[in-house]
Amino acid sequence: MAGKKVVRYRRRPKAAAIIFGIVLVYIICFISIYVSKAKVQTYEVEVGSLMNNASFTAVALRQEEVYNSAYSGDINYYQREGTRVMTNETVYTVDETGRVSEILAQYTSGEGNKLSDENLAVIKNTLTNYITEYDDNDFSAVYDLKSDLNATVLQSINENIMANLDSIVTSTGSQDLFKTVKAEKPGIVVYSVDGYEGVTEETIGNVDFKKESYDKQNLKTEKLIAANDSAYKLITSENWTLMFPITQTDIDKYSLSSKDTISIKFTKDNITGTFPFNIVNNGKNSYGRITLSKYMIRYATERFLDIEIIVSGKSGIKVPVSAVTENEFYKIPKDYLITNGEKGNYGFFVEKNNNEGQMTQVFQGVDIYKSTDDCVYVKKSELTEGTSIIKMDSNDRFVVGPVEKLKGVYCVNTGYTVFKLVEIIDGNNEYYIVKQSLSHGVSIYDRIILDADKYSENEMIY
Repeated sequence: MAGKKVVRYRRRPKAAAIIFGIVLVYIICFISIYVSKAKVQTYEVEVGSLMNNASFTAVALRQEEVYNSAYSGDINYYQREGTRVMTNETVYTVDETGRVSEILAQYTSGEGNKLSDENLAVIKNTLTNYITEYDDNDFSAVYDLKSDLNATVLQSINENIMANLDSIVTSTGSQDLFKTVKAEKPGIVVYSVDGYEGVTEETIGNVDFKKESYDKQNLKTEKLIAANDSAYKLITSENWTLMFPITQTDIDKYSLSSKDTISIKFTKDNITGTFPFNIVNNGKNSYGRITLSKYMIRYATERFLDIEIIVSGKSGIKVPVSAVTENEFYKIPKDYLITNGEKGNYGFFVEKNNNEGQMTQVFQGVDIYKSTDDCVYVKKSELTEGTSIIKMDSNDRFVVGPVEKLKGVYCVNTGYTVFKLVEIIDGNNEYYIVKQSLSHGVSIYDRIILDADKYSENEMIY
């Protein structure tokens, strides 16, 4: 044994190790592809309907009376805007010298004139509404807020001031220079004028419905008032009207000519209601006219209101707009379509070369995706472009080639994309309503791809 060399035996890899390595590589590749591949977004088809709301800007017409001041001087308002006043309630005062106003300011700051819980709640609600509706482009709202808060304070201590007003005026020697103005009739008090107070149904054609050119004079921002200037106005009826311009297209699209009531939504705060409606024509233009008997106080200070007419759309299968795409199909005259008597399936007589190089006519079955009175549509994979089709009992021929695009969706119930037809009957910016029970059409509970334009037919998804 001495002198013999020991030779190491090189062991060959076992088959199990090779198989394990192959599987490991496959798993790594599969995971890499899965992670890098974009996730497919799908949608489960359901039955639904659309709400095709039509948006309009309407002008509010009311029974309004503007009251001008008979005096000049410092003006103080005692009623909060948008509240109801009764006859002989004090609306404002005018101090022609300014002396009484100084004493009233001192009087209102006394400890005996603390705000009640009710008035504090009003102030809190006023501030909350201001924060909610604040718009950087409407700085005048700040002055409205200031005036509303001031009126709330004055209204809170109004009884005490009025009870002592005679003695205050007497102490200043200004009995004839301090004027108290009371409401001549009941109504809702508003402290703005815009020149639309006299607009009626007959003169609506003169109204500019562009809100950008609308100019409203806020009377609450004025500390001084001159004789004959507008001081306030009263809305004297709960009945009011909204009018908005409409075209014949609007009338036809939303079937307005057949409606005597419509449902609307006020865009500002999403209040909805159903009200009497009719169409008015002044010879040049048409206007929608909505008659209301409520919500007067809520919108008393608004002249222009954005509204939506709520229109219920048609019902059917509901699919997202992004899920609808188009595919090309051969368009073939229906006269060439025949039925195989043995199997009962549809197809065409096509010309083909036989083994001897001669042209023969053979029946070729096809799947008809869509049929009309004049033609049928066949998938491009069913026939070869340039194939000649023979009309039965005739020598007429049609060469396959003309195509037409049909709308559809990609269904992925089986893990790969299958094109299914859709026939749109209604729609908006987000969804289509499509016809049910359509041959080769989409069905309820089908899972369809949302971004259809990114995929093609027979593409593996899962």
